[in-house]
Formats: sequence, structure tokens, C-alpha cells
Amino acid sequence: MKITTLPLLMLILLSAAASASELRISAENQSAISLTIYNAGRALIRDQRQIRATEASRRIALMDVAEKIMPQTVSIDGLAVLEQNYDYDLLSPQALVEKNIGKRVRIARRSTETGETIEWSNARILSNNGGIVLAMEDGSLEFLAEQHFYHLVFDEIPDNLRTTPTLTLLLREPLQGDRQVDITYLSEGLSWSSDYILQLDEQGKQASLDSWITLDNQSGIEYRDAHLQLLAGEVNIERPQMRRMLERTMAMQASVQADVSEQALHGYHLYTVPFKTTLLNRQSKQIKLFRRDGIAIHKSLLDSAYVDLHANQPQKSSPQMKLRIENSEPSLGLPLPQGTVRVYARDESGNNQFIGEDGIGHTAVNDEVEITLGKSFDVSVERKTTHFIQRSQKQQLVTREIVVNNGSKQAQLVQVSEIMPSRDWSIRSSSLAHEQVGPTEARFAMQVPALQKLTLTYEALLTYP
Repeated sequence: MKITTLPLLMLILLSAAASASELRISAENQSAISLTIYNAGRALIRDQRQIRATEASRRIALMDVAEKIMPQTVSIDGLAVLEQNYDYDLLSPQALVEKNIGKRVRIARRSTETGETIEWSNARILSNNGGIVLAMEDGSLEFLAEQHFYHLVFDEIPDNLRTTPTLTLLLREPLQGDRQVDITYLSEGLSWSSDYILQLDEQGKQASLDSWITLDNQSGIEYRDAHLQLLAGEVNIERPQMRRMLERTMAMQASVQADVSEQALHGYHLYTVPFKTTLLNRQSKQIKLFRRDGIAIHKSLLDSAYVDLHANQPQKSSPQMKLRIENSEPSLGLPLPQGTVRVYARDESGNNQFIGEDGIGHTAVNDEVEITLGKSFDVSVERKTTHFIQRSQKQQLVTREIVVNNGSKQAQLVQVSEIMPSRDWSIRSSSLAHEQVGPTEARFAMQVPALQKLTLTYEALLTYP
């Protein structure tokens, strides 16, 4: 017995014989496709197809479904289905060899000069563990290496190997004639998010806001001329009643208008794109949601730190630069889906500059949007504990000093927050008034003149249970 090494060019099929008893329905038979996409990376797909069965058949192959379909969520209207299977073992050189182990195959040797086939051999595939091992007709073993002189020829596609992801149906009764079928299922690999562009005016007191829907398709197939809807909110899709609600959303159609339309839906917000769109596999697409001008902007600096009772050396930090927007009419007043806000401002030459970005959650009407741009370059904060007394086992007295330095040429309002180590606390004395924000936070508003420093001192009594 001899073992030789043969170069391998590629794997090809000589013929592919489809089963005569199976009726195959591809995406070419689609009459409509609709998507409702959710923030969590899933989508509800409603695929409407026209079936024309010239011969009676109990087996239907619905091809070109999403590769990342959730088979347990499939619902089919228009057919009496006894059994359904999701076939996701797709045709590839590797899969073709694996499915033909133990079976006959032909080997074609090509001329290195002309590329023409000059010799045919018959063999049987024994193994594909690290390479293809063949049993030749003369009893020898051949090993095919991945080079360029040989290729394998297969007579047919194995019955359990598909060219596209396929739902295979076994019907209760044979089907013949014309029929409309609605296939509804959930699939992973489809997601959407919102992207916002906030353009500040020269004074930084007003801005325009452009909102874009960003779609991402990693589901394994394309969707051509699809009706598109987007649901904003945290959906628990495991609940059966939520599944029924999701299916109903596909039947809801809003009137066509210039912008994406929006409607409240059972505690969520549903956005309908007023035109059909094509979403290719492995494609990211953006669709304009809205634009609003003249939005009031509130700028602030916020520096927050936990009270270290034993920090007698200065702790230096830089406050965060914040922008605050009231999501209310007349300038805004729209439900804002979660996404990323990117902020731009013009320099003295009129050139647009990117100055920061931040994520926002789902924001209802009349809620507040807060955007963190980054840390201030010109303003710094130094904190230290100047005095500490353990009054008793349950009480402590601490004195803190906070110095804010404003190195800019404009006065700055800095919000300084101190996070107390106890929920039971009180400010006994302070050089500035404070506001209690939450159970453990004391906030001081410090108006610091240009190119100056401002010092805050306070004494707090901490009580522990």
C-alpha cells in the first residue's frame, strides 16, 4: 500500500439533483417582507410568499430564511404543518467532503500549462481529519494537499446539505395549486441604535440636533424592499404575551410622511420608516429620524468625590464638562431612543470641531438629557481633610477644605459634590450653602471668577447605626 501527496485546487459539483418530491420556495417567491427590529439585537420578520405547486407535495422547503433564525419562534399561516425543521448545514467545500465520507468521488488532474483536465481517477473518501484521504481503485491511499493541480468532482448535493438556510415543512395533506403563506419568526443578528449630532452655536447656548437611525444586519441574509419598523424600549421577549404583541406590531402601518413616524405602543415607542428599504447582509445603514433647531443648552462643570476621612494630603481632580437639555416643547419634546450623542462646536475660524460624545438611555418627553463631554482643562479641584475627630463609636466629626482653581479667562460655575460615607449626616458649618442630592451627596455651587481660586470649608457630623 502506498501513500502519496496530491495537490488540491478546489471542490466542485458535476450535477445537483433536487429531490422531485420536495417543493422548493426561494426568496424569488416573496411578495412582501417586513421587519420590526429591537434594540437588543433581535428582529421580528414577517415573510410573505406565493407558492405555486404544479404537482402535489407534502414536503415544502422554504429557502432563504435568516441564518440566525430562532426556530422555536416560527409561526406559519396558510399551511397545515405536521413537522418543521430548520436546516442550517450549508454547502461549503468542507461540508461537502464531510457529507461524502465513505462515498465515491472522482479526481480530475489538470495540466499545469493549459489548465485542462488530462486525467480522471475514481476513489472513495476515507477521512477529512487534517486533510482529505482517499482509497483509490488499486487499493492505495492518496492524500490531497491544498495546492493547484487536482480537484474533486461530486455527482450531487447530499440531501441533508443546503445552499441557503432552509425551513423544511412536512404537511398534513399534499399541497397543489396556488397558495399565499405568511412566515413569522424572530431572528438574532439584526439591531438598531440612534446616533445624534448636536451642533452648538457660537455662544454655546443653543444647538441643533440631528437624529439618525443606524441599522446593522448580521443575520446571514439580505432583505430587499422591506417594510421597516423599529421598537424602542427594553423588551422581555421570553414572555408568551410579549411574543403575541410583537407579531401584532407587524400589522400596524403608519401614514407615509417626510420623517420617520412615531407612535406609543404598550409602554414602548414604535418608529415606522415611510418607505421600503433594502438591507444587505453584513451592512450598516443610516436613516434620518428627525432634525430640531433652537434647542436650549445648559452648560455646567461637575466634580464629585467620595469623602476620605484620612486624606490630609490634597487630592486633585478635574471637573466633568456637562451639557443639559430639557426634552420638552417647543424646541424638542420627542421620545428619544437610546444612542450616542456626538457634539460639535465651531472654532474662531469657523471650522467645526468634535468636542466629545456620550451615550444616552431611552428618554421620555419632559425628561432631561445630560451629556458628559470630558474633563475641563482650565479648572481643577483640590480636596483634603483638615480635621478628624472620632467623637464616639457611632459618631465622627470631619472638616474638609476644597480649593477650586479657574485658569480660564471667563468666570466658571462649578458644582462640587461630596459623597458622605454615612447615610446619616449633617453639615454643621460651611462657608457656602449646600444642597442635599440623594441620601449621601452634598453639593456646593461655587462661582469662581476668571483666573482666580475659591476655597470652600465645611464641617460634617457623621452618624453610623
